[in-house]
Amino acid sequence: MYYIFEAAKRNYRVYIAVVFLNLLVPPIALAALVSHFLLPQDLARTYHVLLYLLATPIYWTVRIQYGDWANQKVAKRLGAVVAPEARGKWPGNLDVLLRVAKIKQTSYASTEMDALFDEFGPDVHTVNFRVLWQDALLTRDHLVMKQVLATGFDDFVKGIPVRLKLYDLFGDGVFNTDGAEWKAHRALTRPFFARERITDFEHFDKYSNKVIDILRKRAEDGESIDLQDLFGRFTLDAAGEFLFGVPDFNTLDAPLPRPGQSTLGPKGSSPPEAESTPYTDFVNAFEGTLVAIFPRVFRGNLWPLWELFKNSTSEYNKTVNDWINPLVRRVMDAKKTKEKAVGQDGDDVNTASDEGSLLEHIAQSTDNEKLIRDELLNILLASRDTTACLLSFLFYLLSLHPGKLAKLREEILAEVPSGAPSYDDVRRLKYLRACLNETLRLFPPVPLNMKVNTRPALLRTSELNPDGSPKMIYVPYPETPIRYATILMQQRKDLWGSKATEFIPERWIERESVNEITADPFKFIAFNAGPRICLGQNFAYNEASFLVVRILQNFDSFQVRQREDAPAGCLPPKEWKEKPGHRQAVEELWPGTAATLYSRGGVWIKMKIATS
Repeated sequence: MYYIFEAAKRNYRVYIAVVFLNLLVPPIALAALVSHFLLPQDLARTYHVLLYLLATPIYWTVRIQYGDWANQKVAKRLGAVVAPEARGKWPGNLDVLLRVAKIKQTSYASTEMDALFDEFGPDVHTVNFRVLWQDALLTRDHLVMKQVLATGFDDFVKGIPVRLKLYDLFGDGVFNTDGAEWKAHRALTRPFFARERITDFEHFDKYSNKVIDILRKRAEDGESIDLQDLFGRFTLDAAGEFLFGVPDFNTLDAPLPRPGQSTLGPKGSSPPEAESTPYTDFVNAFEGTLVAIFPRVFRGNLWPLWELFKNSTSEYNKTVNDWINPLVRRVMDAKKTKEKAVGQDGDDVNTASDEGSLLEHIAQSTDNEKLIRDELLNILLASRDTTACLLSFLFYLLSLHPGKLAKLREEILAEVPSGAPSYDDVRRLKYLRACLNETLRLFPPVPLNMKVNTRPALLRTSELNPDGSPKMIYVPYPETPIRYATILMQQRKDLWGSKATEFIPERWIERESVNEITADPFKFIAFNAGPRICLGQNFAYNEASFLVVRILQNFDSFQVRQREDAPAGCLPPKEWKEKPGHRQAVEELWPGTAATLYSRGGVWIKMKIATS
């Protein structure tokens, strides 16, 4: 399988060829044996041809039916059950696949997934939507996630099918590897994230000042601004020094989208085409790749059929590579120059600097430029998209809840009335951390993720049998996709109360609710969990907290202007208002799902400069 994977990385069509060989060779071989040894040789040729034509559907019908029966029997013997199956109207549950595809096209980020569970009742949290007769589990059960991510970590991996789907984006980076390879990647980057760095706050201060200047100019002009675009630029410029050691990205200096004049990009808004820059070209390509690979997640092992003649990411890959490869070559050239300079006096060129960039840190450990490129794109996604997502949705929620905004601003002005906050200042801002956590709960930057099992597995669920014992789900086949929907789990009312879909930062401060979260920590996994928990968690909290402090020192009023100023085609559908009890009933923007969460067309907010 390893060699197939290596070949498929170069051309994914190899994988679909192997899938079809596995589908066709066994029944055809069986038909050949029957034809040669059991059927009379003088029988009309038509019957032999008919045997070959019917062999594949008959073979797989019998095998699937027998497998279902045998799995039910094994599950019963183990005191477990198989996951309830979605029953579509079309063969192979193709209509179910099309429903789930609406997540990307027409629905709220979680609606269609939630609807699958609702068909089985409010207490069912793991289902099998079994596309094309292949098991494919979807769960919103925090105990299943706990097992997959932590307690059963070694039994659940990314797996070759999943890695191939994501390869065009993540390559062989830390987010797309398993086993010893993943451990090596993790060990490579862990020391860089394990320390609190003074330079991080210096970078935050440098670029937050640019953000404040931009926001002041827009406020003085009486115009709104797309915060999703702005925060993406802020996190990328900061990441430029943090990741690449490059202080001259200057994306905050490039033309910004203007209200009523911007165009709809792959995820957010973009300036008019005439104002495009290398930055906007890169971002559109990077985000285009994120959007393009998302449908692969739900199309099972046959996803290459949809891309048989054209890779959905090919038009974006060249732009991304043209942007990042010179950065990698620059640091490798600098490394070679340093080796020549210090090699003469015997100094150790591989001695790491505590304040260098991540690119320099990785380059000291390897000369493999592709590995460095893949690693940087993985970390770039984590450092740019996820933090920009958190900041965008936070200010959106604060705009909808002026009372929470006033409370947060009061805390900030009491602790840090002006100037840049220090690390200790950030740690004292308890309500700010509560607001960040509540935003991450409602809008987790990675709303959906996936693992596969390495062997038959028993999943312990939060559902109960009639005798009160936990219900166990039997997963019979290795490499069964197990998709876990963080966005659904973190809005479950049985876990978070009747107001689970509401923005209530106080739940992270009040003793009773804090005790409940502490006692059941896997109901909040915005930064993943277990051995693969996000290494940059503290960096993200610090970066987001720093910028929130600086903005609220300068602005005291926020108004959502999505309807008036966002590009055409990104307003929530009217039928969302008919969904009481769901977040979409109150949304003024359209949350979309790719590899990360985003707001379609951006997050357009109008701000007012504070008078006190």
